[in-house]
Amino acid sequence: MLDLSLQEARAIALSAQGLHTKHIDRANGEAVLDRLGCIQLDTISVVRRSHELIQLARGVPATTVAGLISHARPPTLFEYWGHAASLMPIKLWPWFGFRRRNYRAKGWTGPAVDPAAVTHVRAVLADRESATISDLGGAQGNGWERSSANKWALEWLLATGELACVHRKGWQRVYQLSERVVPTALLQAEPDDAECLHQLAGIALRALGVATADDVADYFRLPARKVSTLMHTLPGAEAVRVEGWKDPAWAASQALTPAPVEAACTPLSPFDSLIWHRPRMRRLFGVEYLLEAYKPAARRECGYFGMPVLHGDKIVGRVALRISKRTAVIEGHQLIEGHDPALLDQAIATACAWADAQHTPALALDLSQRGDTL
Repeated sequence: MLDLSLQEARAIALSAQGLHTKHIDRANGEAVLDRLGCIQLDTISVVRRSHELIQLARGVPATTVAGLISHARPPTLFEYWGHAASLMPIKLWPWFGFRRRNYRAKGWTGPAVDPAAVTHVRAVLADRESATISDLGGAQGNGWERSSANKWALEWLLATGELACVHRKGWQRVYQLSERVVPTALLQAEPDDAECLHQLAGIALRALGVATADDVADYFRLPARKVSTLMHTLPGAEAVRVEGWKDPAWAASQALTPAPVEAACTPLSPFDSLIWHRPRMRRLFGVEYLLEAYKPAARRECGYFGMPVLHGDKIVGRVALRISKRTAVIEGHQLIEGHDPALLDQAIATACAWADAQHTPALALDLSQRGDTL
């Protein structure tokens, strides 16, 4: 069994994720999506949309990141429940058959679905190429509370695979009959549940580079017990011991010779796949940040959208920004003791550049008068 130092494990993880390494393809978001296998979506947009931040952190030009969810023929991705709501390469469609079958057999924990609305939505999409929720009367309420019978009918049909979303119109999902947009060979493939889990676990391990069974299961939200029993069967999986990790770990064999880590400074979306599983973030980097967007403002330690700052192979703190009309406001910041405060300034400058916002000396942080350390 191979022994890995924590620094070696971080280098493997960064290389697998395409962060702070020179060998990755920075040409477009599709290359990043193919490497990661899954990019989580989120509605928060106080700097840029999270899926755009994930691409930007990996070197995709700011002028092209929004194009990942634009209309493509043939489709290159689909939206589905991977790690929460996610973008995934269209070639992964068959491996989520287990999840679609489970929804059809057991239902879901979402809002009640009105059969009449399902019938109506089916009729509409039989007659037209596509539809958004706005095309079907919209939804009432604000934020997560927005709801309508037609919305949940669309989401149910998406969950069960009758509909697919392969691009967006603005920020709205565009729903289409799966048979019209998913390539026939992928649509007709029906691997059994065991093969689905095996394939997705393998993709997750390659994307993570080095991981525990729990890390792998979390990547696509797979059943943890089943994943733990199949880790040793994954192609290219090598059992390893990682310094400071209590649980058994595996590494993807092709990831064991990582590219050198660049001494770059990058702000990360809290939904970035490098850090989205907090126990792994703690094991790899020694920190565990919780998103504070859903906390009352008075209870936030950093701010609404705290972005961890990756410097080389270490997380050195986080910054919370709000950018509106090309103007940036710093809500808060934290620096891990022993690191240079200038690194947070670099991260702020980078985030402002991504959002085409003003970065002036007035934004510079003065931590000499504050105790904002961890």
